[in-house]
Parts: sequence; C-alpha cells; structure tokens
Amino acid sequence: MKKAVVCMICIVFALGIIGAGLGLHFGYSKKYDETKTYTVETNGAPLRVAVISDLQLPDTDDKNTHQYESFEKTLSMLKDKGMDALIIGGDFTDIGSKKAWKSFKEIYDRVMGEDKKPIPLYILGNHDYWLSNFVDCWEIPTPATMQKRFTKYTGELPYSHKIINGYHFICWSSSNGSYDKCNTNMQWIKAELDKATADSPDKPIFVITHLNPMGTVYGSDDWGNQDIADVLKDYSNVISISGHSHYSLIDERSIWQDSFTAFTTQSLDYIEIEPGKFNTSIPKDVYGESMADDLPACLYMEIEDGRVTVNRLEANTGKELKEPWVISAPFGSSESLSVYTDARKEQNTAPVMPAVSEAVISDVVDIEDKLQKVISFTSASDDDFVHSYKISFKDADKNIIEFEEVDYNGEPVLYDENGNQVSENGNKKMITELLYFSDFVLGLDNMSETTSLRLPVSYPQNAEYAEITAIDSWGAESKSVLCKLK
Repeated sequence: MKKAVVCMICIVFALGIIGAGLGLHFGYSKKYDETKTYTVETNGAPLRVAVISDLQLPDTDDKNTHQYESFEKTLSMLKDKGMDALIIGGDFTDIGSKKAWKSFKEIYDRVMGEDKKPIPLYILGNHDYWLSNFVDCWEIPTPATMQKRFTKYTGELPYSHKIINGYHFICWSSSNGSYDKCNTNMQWIKAELDKATADSPDKPIFVITHLNPMGTVYGSDDWGNQDIADVLKDYSNVISISGHSHYSLIDERSIWQDSFTAFTTQSLDYIEIEPGKFNTSIPKDVYGESMADDLPACLYMEIEDGRVTVNRLEANTGKELKEPWVISAPFGSSESLSVYTDARKEQNTAPVMPAVSEAVISDVVDIEDKLQKVISFTSASDDDFVHSYKISFKDADKNIIEFEEVDYNGEPVLYDENGNQVSENGNKKMITELLYFSDFVLGLDNMSETTSLRLPVSYPQNAEYAEITAIDSWGAESKSVLCKLK
C-alpha cells in the first residue's frame, strides 16, 4: 500500500476517534424527528405497550445464538399477546455491526410479516455506537455513522416525540457510546417535556433512555447517569423507562418513586447484578456455568385513564414473573409517588434461616474438569425472596478463621496500595467472610430448597463450623445460624 494511502487512512481513523470522543457528527443533522400524533383504536381496552431492551445481537451470521433466539421468541410472544406500540430501550446490538443490525431487521420482518406493526419507540444504547477494531471491520464508529445505521435499519431517528392516544412518549437516545456525558441535548429534552406537560398535565409522560437516571432504580448507582436524573427531577408526572444495567426485574428495587417514577427493563440477553459477591455479578452455579441467561425478561404496559399497569414477564414465554406494578392517578402527585419509594425498606421483614445444625461439604467437577468443594444447607425463607448469603468459617473453639481472597476460578485477588483491585503487581488480601448471590436469577419458582455454593480453593480446611446469614434485597439480615460442617 502506498504511503499516501496509509497516511490518509491514519488521518481519517484519527479524526474518527477524535470525533467519537467529542461526540461530533460530521454533518449528520437529521437526528430529531418532529412530534407525531397517533390514534390507536383500542375498543375501550387499555393501550398496550411492550418494552424490551438490551437485545445485544452479536456480530455474526449465526442464527443459533442465544441472543438471536431470545429476541425472536420474545417478539413472537409479544405479537401474539398484542401490542399497540413497542419500546426498545437501546443496545439492539453488541457492537453496532452491519451483521448485527441485519439480524435485527431479519427477525423483525419475519416475525411481524405483513401484519399491522406496533408504533416504534426506539433509542440507541452505548453498544450501538461501538465497533470492533478498525483493522477488523474497516469502519470508524463516529456517532454520525452509528446513528445513520440505526435509522437505516429501524426507520427511526435518534430523538423523537410521539403522542399515542393522548399519551406522550419521548425517546431520548444516548448521543455516543460513553456512560457519562452521553445525554448532552438537555435543552431539547426540557423543551419536549414542557410541551408534553402543557398539553397533558394530568397524564403520565413516558421518557425512554438507555441509561438509568442516577440514584433511582436497582442498578442505577452502578450504571446510572446523573444528567438524566437532573432533568427528570423537575417533572413529577414523568415515568422513566431505562435499560443498560441488566439488573433483575424480580427485585422490587427495579421500580422507584420520589420526585418522579422510574423503572428498569432488565435484558433479553443476560442478567447482571451488583459486584462484590463471590459467584460474580453475572452469577454462576457451582459448576461454573452462568445462571444469568436463563431468565430474560421484558415488560408489558397497559395504559388507561387513571392507571398504568406494568406487567413483568419472562421474555421468551410471557409467563408472569411477579405481581404487576401499578401507577395510579393523580399522576405526579404525592399520593401517586408514595407507593414505590425507599420507605419500603422500613416495612420489610428480614429473612429467616432454618434452625439446622449441619452444613454439608461435598465435591463436584466443574465445567473445566476441576475438582471443587461445595457447601450445601437448607435455604432460608423470606416474605419476598432471599437475595444473598454471608458465610464465615470457625474453628473447633468457634473462633473466626481468616483465609486468602481468591476469585471464582481460584486466582488470587490483588489490590494496590489504595485498596483498588488490580490484575497484576498487587497485594494479596486475607478475608473472614464470603458473600454469595442466591439462585433467584433463575426465577422465584426455580429457587432450590437446598442452597449449594462453591467454596473458594483457599477456604480453611480446618474449619469445623460455618456461620450462615441470609440477606434479602433490601439488605435486611436474618439471625445467623452456626452449622457443624460434615
């Protein structure tokens, strides 16, 4: 290749990287759609709005992937159930590639066929702005490029405002693939919210973003965006719908109320929850297999005068996961905003550990053919569900035993001098307890009566007892039980 050509490619590539970092759009001005009004004949029934998010279709032609199958089954289920509008809350794709977008279009067109299509309410997520490295794909993922691709395959613009049967839906896409300053068009969203409030002061206003408003729903403290929260806090009749975090809809913290209402959407791909547990934020079973992709979930809203009912469904089947959330009029009032607040924590009842005296340690062979030690005991009970367990080990005199911290694969966990985890050149750490997620990510009907948890390779072999505490999703702890190990 001639030097001039190489130099030109390098310059274009560098400009693309700079543009992506700064959010430049290189002349792509068609980002905002004018407000559109729709009338759907419901024959007196509620307006039906399906909500899915985080499809994360991979960069492949393979039609047998988990993501491909999950989207296809879920869309088919929702079509059979009936939907007047469809919200897709971003991350259609894993890395925004043409192959992934073609998979989306192929599945959508085949499932929906020639039948009447639901009104689209779509936004871009951070993954939709990414691509693999330049040498592999020969593309530069500027925001403009990826927004054009979104429009090409969905027919939608990144920012839109639609009124359906008098209800306002505002689609506020991420502006780039970052997590922080990716909702930069604040003046636009405020103007649209003001118009919606003036037009329908007594109705909810639905705002769709990919990232959670910071400090609201389960997962927003880890994955939320403060700019979104700063805007929405001034509009009490807003119902915020967001994705991104993949946190479980089974957890009641997935809906939040204070200055407005917010709920999250989980994912059609896999569940991810907070860090800090031994069996990882994408929970694994004792064999090392992921439990996180067994229960994709979605939402199905029924909107009517005076009430919004939010049904939580198992995505592929349509089975109800738990009782629906109900948001009632007068929307935006203190009365309406008082149902799903943090005060629920004070009304919560702690789990109960059974009065058992023994826990069993046994062997399993994991998916890598390695021998692993497993502790098993009778599961705790709760008025909702047991979210996690805490375990410490004691010697014959019932003194707590320290042991080295390792990860699920048995590798030492290393820390720098500031206490931050590092991948190498760090210091090992001694710990006195382990935290685990329970198996709630499999669905409440599938939680086992016996809890089995993989032990770290460093667990103290001289332990005579395990002290076990159950913890619910609000952080309430059971009374601990001391179990003789056998």
